Amino acid sequence: MQGDLTRRPTLGGVLAAVAGLTLFIYFLRRAGVAEVAEGVRRLGWAFVVVVALGGVRFLIRAAAWIRCLDGPHRLSLAQTFKAVVAGDALGNLTPLSIIISEPAKGVFLRHLEPLRRTLPALAVENLFYTLSAMFVIGGGLVAVFLMFQTSGQLWLTTILVGAMIGLVATGHWVIWRHWLIGSATLDWLHSRGVAPGALAAITTRVRHLEEHIHALYPRDWRRLAPLALLEFSFHLLAIVEVFLVLSVVSDQPTTILHAFVFESTNRFISFAFRFVPLRIGVDEAGSGMFADLLALGTVTGVTLAIVRKGRILVWIAIGVLLLVRHGLSIRRMLAASTAEVVVVIMARSPVSGEPPKTRLSRVIDSETKRRRLYSAFLHDTVTACRTLEGSSLRVAYPPDGGPAGFSEMGINDDELLIQRGDDLGRREESVFTDLFAEGFTKVVMIGSDVPTLPIEHIRQAIEAVDARTVVLGPAADGGYYLMALASGAGASELAMPDLFSNIRWSTAETLDDTSTAAARAGLRVELLSSWYDVDDAEGLTRLRSELRGKGGRTRAPETERALEEVFREQSGVRSQESGNH
Repeated sequence: MQGDLTRRPTLGGVLAAVAGLTLFIYFLRRAGVAEVAEGVRRLGWAFVVVVALGGVRFLIRAAAWIRCLDGPHRLSLAQTFKAVVAGDALGNLTPLSIIISEPAKGVFLRHLEPLRRTLPALAVENLFYTLSAMFVIGGGLVAVFLMFQTSGQLWLTTILVGAMIGLVATGHWVIWRHWLIGSATLDWLHSRGVAPGALAAITTRVRHLEEHIHALYPRDWRRLAPLALLEFSFHLLAIVEVFLVLSVVSDQPTTILHAFVFESTNRFISFAFRFVPLRIGVDEAGSGMFADLLALGTVTGVTLAIVRKGRILVWIAIGVLLLVRHGLSIRRMLAASTAEVVVVIMARSPVSGEPPKTRLSRVIDSETKRRRLYSAFLHDTVTACRTLEGSSLRVAYPPDGGPAGFSEMGINDDELLIQRGDDLGRREESVFTDLFAEGFTKVVMIGSDVPTLPIEHIRQAIEAVDARTVVLGPAADGGYYLMALASGAGASELAMPDLFSNIRWSTAETLDDTSTAAARAGLRVELLSSWYDVDDAEGLTRLRSELRGKGGRTRAPETERALEEVFREQSGVRSQESGNH
């Protein structure tokens, strides 16, 4: 898997980049470097307005995305705006375009809402954006016909506009009628013996995505009208941007109609040449030729394209900064889209919400000290899990404490996942459900109070789990410190095995009840070696004994350091109190 993530650029990608660069140089020289530079210089402070208009357009797409979410959610317009900017930056910088830009937007917000909610809503928003863009492109073709009145080409324009409108209308009609075209096609291929192993998992994911899109698709005017208005506002601001630039850099009189035609051309180029990073050369060629056609001159067209490219570069820089601050990268995004195994740690904020480790209060009376110790547990657990090659990491937290304090121990926002549900069982179930919906095929869940858990236990769970097996790690207190499930025949959002009902949680019967639930669900139970949770005085005593027996070679250095500090401070306080008495 790691080799796939670091593969070199493909021949097609290199050729596209070289061709784009060649086009850029050719049209820049054709227009005249000095003339183009003068046009850019003439724009001056108006470039700030161009950049600001670009930001407002991102804000509009973010607002449209939020409107496609069904029911209450935790997304703010500011957070969604950042996700749109960051995803767009990745799409512009790589030949992968929307293949990476759209999932990146969902991953950016994964600590607030699971991908199973954000990606279908984003797909619906993209449908409406495509519809509005098709109308802009079609309108541009009609405008060109009206401007030049080339009656001999009327039939071609009519066919193109009709085909685009028909294509978009067909897509929306398919969704309106609840036809699962994608998964049905994959089922048909699977029945013909085409890649049966790969298609089985892909078909399930596609079907779930289609069902989500159909469920989220707005079917009344109270939702349709605002969404359509937002999408058309996006294009209207783009036309204003073009008109502003043309008015400043062109020596010829320009009109809104000119700006509209240029924008429709730009929309077409954006769709047709998504695979060319930054559409380098393509924008300059298209704008230059179209400016000639409109008698505005090649210089005007190339200058317009370069100014817009400058605006894109500014927002790419902002997007990259957001990605870096968020802990995302192209490599991490590719890993997120291809990883099959994820280890998820059930944890709570070490600095806010309910105090952790309340059952240790008899031994460690200070909440501050217990939080410090809990932070060390979590830090060592995260560090150990990062040594597992070929797997992703998640930390699932309950809403009451929020995500505060996780970044200080090197946990990135895209590695956070919110727990949902009223009790422990429903929260565990939601975590498995959300991670399978993201596309992981094996999910290993562990607690945050096993800082010295041998990493080999997790490796064994990954190897042993399959679609017919649940792997459990028995805890010394009668519960379990690990549960592993695999997708396929059973574990999916629509057919999640019920291992979380009628369980006597936090008792000596928890493991037995879960094993009984697994039998009811038709799953075989695979047990790992027993281990212990550090959630009471007995577990803490065992932990201290284990760490002392390591002779300085502990696999939980933060925990060992925190224990020494906590008990040294407690001893000092007690000695001082004894002296006072």
